[in-house]
Parts: sequence; structure tokens; C-alpha cells
Amino acid sequence: MQKLKKSIAKAIREADNSWFNENYSKQADAVLKAIQAKGFVIVEADPTDAQVEAGRDALTTGRYKPSEVVSKLYSVMVRAAGK
Repeated sequence: MQKLKKSIAKAIREADNSWFNENYSKQADAVLKAIQAKGFVIVEADPTDAQVEAGRDALTTGRYKPSEVVSKLYSVMVRAAGK
């Protein structure tokens, strides 16, 4: 997380170097891009209907190890959050 923190700080610093009337939207955009560039995504605490549907659709019948179920669900639900 320290690397991500440094990337966010750098993004804010480079996005807007004015002393007054800072452009917070520009800074926020830069932070979101920095987060995405490090491979992170931001999702809501509760899944949306689209995320739940993506998770449900990703599972097929059969036997799975619990870790395989969680890993598969997590990845498809996070990807669905960005849509």
C-alpha cells in the first residue's frame, strides 16, 4: 500500500500545482488514474445486481475447491463493477 500511497501523492502533485484555486476535480481524476495504473479498482462495499449476476454466471455446476470459488467470484464481480 505504501507504493500506492506514493503514486497517489505524486498524481496529486503533478495534476495541479497552483497555490490558490486548486482544481480538485483534476486532482481526483489523476488519483483515480494512478490507482488504476497500479492495478487497483474501487468498488462499493455491497455488490450491485450486475456484479451478483456476473458472479452467478461465472459458476458452472460441478465440484470446486472453496478457494477456486472465491477467487473466480471475486475477479468477475470486480470486473463487473467497472462496467
